[in-house]
Amino acid sequence: MKRIETFETTVADQQLIDLVHEVCPGLEPTGVVHRSRTSLVVAGVLDGAEVIAKVRTPDWRRQCLREIEAYDLFDAERPPVRVPRRLAADAERAVLVTERLPGAAVHPERFPAPPLADRDLTGVLKAVRRLRTWHPEVPGTWRVDYQPLVDGILERRDLDERHEAVLVRMLELAGPPREFGHGDLVLANVVRTGRAYTLIDWASAAVFLPCLDLAQLWLLLGDVPGAREHVEAEVARLDDQDGPVPFLVNLTLLLYRERRAHARFTDEVSRARARRLDAAWEAVRERVMRYAG
Repeated sequence: MKRIETFETTVADQQLIDLVHEVCPGLEPTGVVHRSRTSLVVAGVLDGAEVIAKVRTPDWRRQCLREIEAYDLFDAERPPVRVPRRLAADAERAVLVTERLPGAAVHPERFPAPPLADRDLTGVLKAVRRLRTWHPEVPGTWRVDYQPLVDGILERRDLDERHEAVLVRMLELAGPPREFGHGDLVLANVVRTGRAYTLIDWASAAVFLPCLDLAQLWLLLGDVPGAREHVEAEVARLDDQDGPVPFLVNLTLLLYRERRAHARFTDEVSRARARRLDAAWEAVRERVMRYAG
């Protein structure tokens, strides 16, 4: 097995890189792009072209399966947004190799701080709009079951009785999940390549209630002046069943999850963000109540 001499790796890194070599023996790694508890992302060269190889850690191999399945969809039916070209994949080893795109992520942080260029916000929203028009044939397992998500909130008794009743009613009004979505639309997963905006990292792709990706952008771009208004304008273009109702259901669930995650953090930056999330939660709660009449 070929070993890496050109950059420093840990033993754990090397074990994952060895899996990449088993799938792509000709790939020459040139550096680690990203490492986390879930995956290792390595830049490299394959047949003279720059590539990205992602390999999942053992406990997170299921996520690799969904991303590989997403590329199966892309190969069968071209999506209306640009995605990196797949060069190799192996579900058993949890390895995915794609072309490396020229350009850079729109923003590296989960919660971007201003400024964010208008053209970037517009480009991201256009990409989401195009993706929302795509309706590929997918197995039933791709459809997110929202009922357990809502049941989990109700079991914790974190909402008052009226809020609970309204949320349940809005879930009924929203209908079944029916919109293919990216599922993890942080701006680090959008690469600006010239005038194009390419979506990467499809491990959370699924069929959701409409406007899931827009709801996530609304949540994450709260510190960017005017960003939420642009998202709201996208939602306002739609009828109730494809717009405001599912958007508010998605937004409620995302805000609930994000606030619970931030409850664990103790640093001042996270606590300040938690306070802003609390304010957003109250504002969305009031909108949900008003919408229900």
